[in-house]
Amino acid sequence: MATVAAYIDLNAVRSEQVEDPADYRFCSYAAAMGGKASAMAGYRLIYGGRPFSEAIAAYRLCMFGKGAKPKGELDKDRGVIPLDKLDDVIRRGGKVEVSELLRRRVRYFSDGMGIGSKCFLKGLYEENRECFPDSRKARFASMKGSDWGGLQVVRDLKVDLFG
Repeated sequence: MATVAAYIDLNAVRSEQVEDPADYRFCSYAAAMGGKASAMAGYRLIYGGRPFSEAIAAYRLCMFGKGAKPKGELDKDRGVIPLDKLDDVIRRGGKVEVSELLRRRVRYFSDGMGIGSKCFLKGLYEENRECFPDSRKARFASMKGSDWGGLQVVRDLKVDLFG
């Protein structure tokens, strides 16, 4: 299953649209890296129900390894994962660094309006109260998908970003 998923997730790399599949918003790997629960569950399923952090590390080793080799004909499937990116993934055992997860979940900065501690967000909310409907309460949501050290967002992002 991991080989089939990698084949699909590497399509945008092979067509030279992106160098990293996580940069192609419309693949399941990007969705999982962005925090979409159903995509994360898919990779957990591929790896026997292991925690997402372990499953995605194993998958990254598989996918980046396959993606670093040219595949196909001269005029088709030309793009490959850069070797320095593959080396970095191997060196880290496939583990995704918190900084990369944070960058991949940048939608919290835009869709979530603001990011920070509860105290910071409360001040931001009060300063911009006119931007919210009268019915809106000062509630904040914890960022999902990883341990973000207590960071919260103004809007709870339950909207299906990819569908």
